Amino acid sequence: MAEFENNELHWFCIKCKPRQESAAKRSILRDLGVEVFCPMLRFDRARSSGRVRVTEAMFPGYLFSRFNYRSQHRHLGSCHGVSQIVKFGGVAAVVGDDIIRTLREAVVQEEIVEIHSPIEVGSEVQVLSGPFSGIKALVTQVLPAQARVKVLLELLGMEREVEIEASGVLPDVSHPLAPG
Repeated sequence: MAEFENNELHWFCIKCKPRQESAAKRSILRDLGVEVFCPMLRFDRARSSGRVRVTEAMFPGYLFSRFNYRSQHRHLGSCHGVSQIVKFGGVAAVVGDDIIRTLREAVVQEEIVEIHSPIEVGSEVQVLSGPFSGIKALVTQVLPAQARVKVLLELLGMEREVEIEASGVLPDVSHPLAPG
């Protein structure tokens, strides 16, 4: 705790309650008035109703806040949506200014990074519309001039190659930064 005895401001990683990053950010800003950084990703996701644009935290369950640990850590712990300050060996982990600066350079507008998932040969996709809606398929060919793709579907125990509109498929990922 000796490194937090002075009045310096440091960046800390904050663990949030599940899916509460935005609520925690608002609460910290409102209740403590300290700097908060919660980079977000905006991307397309397949739903049963089709393609949906979603915004999620770049680091699900975490955000960053810059504050004086000694005078504000107890108050921060009581903010809505906050679970705890991330610690290693019982000591709050300081996040370097250079790490935050690098992350901020990647996010421009409203702390959001737009992710566009190109459809490529060999990628697994989910069919969003038509008679094969909801089925996962493998892209075998991309036909950009016609805005179509050929996908390999397993139907009745046999594999068939089918040509469909590129807008009717979406890469099958749960989170754009999740390991594939």
